[in-house]
Amino acid sequence: MKKYSFEMTKGEVRELYIRAMWEYLCLHRFKKWLLLPAILILECIFVSWTVALATGILFLLIFVPIAMWSNFRMKKQLCGKTRTMEVEAGILKPGVEGELYCEIPCSNITEFRMTRHLLMLGIRQASKVILWYPVPLRVFADEQERDSFLESVRNPQTTVSDMGEQGETSAIDPGMQAAERSEQEYFRVSFQVGEEEWVRMTATATEIIRAGILGEQKNRFVGIILAAVFSVLSCGAALFFHSAAFVFHVISLFGILFFFSLLRNLLENPERNIRTQLRKGMVQNNVLGVWEISVTDMGIRQSVSGENSALIPWESLLCAVEMDDVLYFFQKDKRHFCAIQKNGPENREQIESLKGLCREKHVEVLAGKRKKYAPNWLFPLLTFVVAAGYLWLVYGDFRKEIVPDYAPFNEQVSVLRSLGFTIPKEMEEALCAYIEENEMASYVERYPYTWLLSNLAWVDEEEEWAAWFQDGAEVFWFDFEGWDIDTDYIRVLEGMQKLSAGSILDDVENIREDTGNINWEMGTGTITVSLEWNGQEYSWKMDVDNDWIDAEVLGIYNGLLEKEGVSERFYMTGDDGQGAFVFYCTGEWASAFEDATGLDMKSYIVKKGW
Repeated sequence: MKKYSFEMTKGEVRELYIRAMWEYLCLHRFKKWLLLPAILILECIFVSWTVALATGILFLLIFVPIAMWSNFRMKKQLCGKTRTMEVEAGILKPGVEGELYCEIPCSNITEFRMTRHLLMLGIRQASKVILWYPVPLRVFADEQERDSFLESVRNPQTTVSDMGEQGETSAIDPGMQAAERSEQEYFRVSFQVGEEEWVRMTATATEIIRAGILGEQKNRFVGIILAAVFSVLSCGAALFFHSAAFVFHVISLFGILFFFSLLRNLLENPERNIRTQLRKGMVQNNVLGVWEISVTDMGIRQSVSGENSALIPWESLLCAVEMDDVLYFFQKDKRHFCAIQKNGPENREQIESLKGLCREKHVEVLAGKRKKYAPNWLFPLLTFVVAAGYLWLVYGDFRKEIVPDYAPFNEQVSVLRSLGFTIPKEMEEALCAYIEENEMASYVERYPYTWLLSNLAWVDEEEEWAAWFQDGAEVFWFDFEGWDIDTDYIRVLEGMQKLSAGSILDDVENIREDTGNINWEMGTGTITVSLEWNGQEYSWKMDVDNDWIDAEVLGIYNGLLEKEGVSERFYMTGDDGQGAFVFYCTGEWASAFEDATGLDMKSYIVKKGW
């Protein structure tokens, strides 16, 4: 068969990465990846599409960089290297010039995929792991040549027989045989590798890499940094989208746990994790059997039970690392390795000769060292403590902002009456009837007190829905997104003044606004709010953000009350939307209100202007 030589282009590597990732997802049946769309759908149904969009963006911020980084690593590994591919006598021979030459029985190739530009040949190394050998379609002269190559891989016995009948080469090329005969062998050893031996060798090799013997890995903390960034961003989103804080608290908690998982993989003994992956079919199982290793002047040849032979040239080796019972040869990618066990005194003498040969071939022999790991119990305990502590810290927000205690409507009425609110019996009955008629019981009970307070609040003379008492209201409500920015601050201050009837604020008069410093097109600038009190004029600058009311307006009167030594203040709490309930009360009453209702009370003081 023809020997094909080629270099992978960046586009072909990208196509290989996308298809390999798709095959990986198919092998894992998408189980882990269904979580994200499920979260987004639930958020769209029960929260809002904007929150779902923000969640999607957060996930993209963590997964897209990982995908891009993986694609970059694959391009770095595959591009710019001359690769070869041929089939001879039922043997597939892929190779990388100067790095690796393999001989794989075609019967081991069980997976065949064809993309727009690639032919992908795969070996199922485990139940959920496929090793792909890509061949660009451009190397074939036409479809007939491509199909002939495929047939030689799929049906090697038939192809070999046909080649023999036609008098063509049916075995290894004579030139290749001559080259192999001239290859000088220095050392040969074989040993049995079962699951236990493979786990121990892999764990020790991982330990060597993590210990920095091969040099520091620049990428070792990339995943940890990305997980930390994801956690910070999701925590920031929880603060920004306060009404949906529960969702982002959960997401950030997962980010923190992911961070600890990566840290655990870095600092904990890898042996247990390797055993788990082997049990789940996520690592290769075609490495188990009799390892046959020979060291020649060309490099190190390795085969498993007489199959899947590979030659690692000397120039592709980074170094050799000697441990107590195994000598490891690492390739320059600092990931792939070959191992030779020290089985006895005679073998150990050969190992010493082999180490001398390594030095002749300019392969440095390094002394291995054990890495100290955190105890196995530390990270599960630390993860539990962090998760429990995080949940404890945000528990108050969960109850107050997202999942408050359900409270029956009659209980809400009783609580507010105990705090001094005037709720006539006929009003209670009318509101109960309204709730039943409109099937609002679930909403009113899930978000207690806010709906009832909105019906108790004084808004202004034009609001008929709050007409139960226009003069004796004990709470005032307004929307931070104003109705008319020219008069909004006047309305808020007059509402607060009416709420504090009988106080020193009765003497406040001539409240007005100056909107001359507003950039109406940009929605920026300042509004000057002025009033007169006891014959003296005072004014304040309020920031303009389109039609939103500056919250500092709530602190204007508090500055005067504090100055005059009055014990009452104006307190506010949110309405589960973009509005505010304002109360005129003492600090003791505000604390009692918080304890009874679970609603946060805040008080602002603006002293400038007085």
